[in-house]
Amino acid sequence: MQKSIRQSMAWLHAWTGLLFGWLLFAIFLMGALSYYRHEISLWMQPPLAQIQVKQDTAIHTAYQYLQQNAPDAKTWMINLANEQKPVNQLYWQKADDAYESKSLNPNTGKVLTLTQTQGGDFFYLFHFQLFGMPYLIGRLIVSLAAFIMLIALVSGIITHKKILTDFFTLRALKGQRSYLDFHNVSSVIALPFFLTITFTGLAIFFYLYLPWGMQKLYPENNYQYFAEINSKTIPKIENNNHAKMLSIDNLMQSVHQEWGATKYSTINIKNPNTQQAQITFIEAQDHSITRNPAQITLNAVTGEKLHSTKNDSAIATLNAGVYGLHMATFAQPLLRLALFFSGLLGCAMIASGLLLWSLKRQLQTKTEKFHFGYYLVQRLNVTAIIGLPIAVLSYFYANRIGLMLQSTQNYEVTTFFAVWLFIFAISLCLKKQYLWKKQLAIFIALAFGLPIFNLFFLLQQNHIQNQIQNFAQFWTFFRIDLFMLIFGLLAIFLYKNIQPIQLKTQTKIRNKLERNAQLNHRESRS
Repeated sequence: MQKSIRQSMAWLHAWTGLLFGWLLFAIFLMGALSYYRHEISLWMQPPLAQIQVKQDTAIHTAYQYLQQNAPDAKTWMINLANEQKPVNQLYWQKADDAYESKSLNPNTGKVLTLTQTQGGDFFYLFHFQLFGMPYLIGRLIVSLAAFIMLIALVSGIITHKKILTDFFTLRALKGQRSYLDFHNVSSVIALPFFLTITFTGLAIFFYLYLPWGMQKLYPENNYQYFAEINSKTIPKIENNNHAKMLSIDNLMQSVHQEWGATKYSTINIKNPNTQQAQITFIEAQDHSITRNPAQITLNAVTGEKLHSTKNDSAIATLNAGVYGLHMATFAQPLLRLALFFSGLLGCAMIASGLLLWSLKRQLQTKTEKFHFGYYLVQRLNVTAIIGLPIAVLSYFYANRIGLMLQSTQNYEVTTFFAVWLFIFAISLCLKKQYLWKKQLAIFIALAFGLPIFNLFFLLQQNHIQNQIQNFAQFWTFFRIDLFMLIFGLLAIFLYKNIQPIQLKTQTKIRNKLERNAQLNHRESRS
């Protein structure tokens, strides 16, 4: 009998969701955390959280350091300190083409010895290239997962023809019905977000899995595409003799005349201290979706305005718009918070879908015979849905323990993967009735323990304690701890209610098996 389109889509939705569900859960969780990667990095580097950034001072200290320590370099690049990253990050290309970098205190100009930590960048890198894997393979796998996610979203929309009606239906603590209702509600609430974030994530890396368009448009050099989306370049002048550049104050004055009072994100200097010296000021992000800030380039010797290097071409604007939508560079605090919780809703949608698949297969079983496939799916569900958050918490603990021990090695990433693997191992050994409650208990203990442990750490570090002078500086640490407490409370709610749901499910399965046994007995007698 031929299946309807909805039945076909339901099958596609169920199996694509299962096969990539665990990976998609990890990608969504890491993506949600990436919205606050700079804040997480500050939490994990306490000495930086007390630095008060003054832009003029930061520019002068960076420029002076490069003049003193890299006067003959080919290029200088200054990523200026800001509230999210209160460090001047300097890069320069030496005469032998090798690169060197330093992190400076923006107020004193002294080189900072930063904590060996990946900070929030670990979650960011895991999100789009599966941290630890070769970056090309990781990006291809994530792109494939995004493609599967798009299929699951479209097939899910087609399957649930009463999608708006289902949105207003939530039957709590009703076993299979609760999972289905929660899956529907969490899907519909943030559906525009899911579609946008999935499509833009795919579009960013289109050149990896759909390179034929670039090959057709740029047959001689495929990399010309990247040249077109970057800033415009300015032709070099022939004379490249040594020359003294203008002071940074004079150069900034020229920019002020053009732009007025503004903030900068980056300052680039090509061929410093030569006749070809060019300095480019890039304005700080204007919170637009296209994240294409204004740029101006001056002759660093004469102060003459050479060109506006902002790239307003259609292809550059489209590329920046897609990237900006995915990265939410435009988002102000409240919108960023909404996007963060939308990402967590994505995790909830995937988790409820995985649990629903497992539960439906259990209800469809006709015997009590052990089934390895169902057993493995249940353990993988727990490892992804509870084990991954536990591993994230262990990552934060490893940072604080490493700082307390003043360790020169960074064990945070190792701890993360070791704990995640350990959770999977104990999940394989636990009986089904203890599977969720044991893992939730571990998460609750870690979530409530982290703020206390962090407070103990800060009180022990006198140099940090003495520098925390106002609420804004304390908030740098407390906001992360506050999220931990919120998720700890959510885990307590799940811990209290997981057993009634399991009991109802087990009762349904037991009753169905008894009915099947009675039917088989009658058939055998007849």
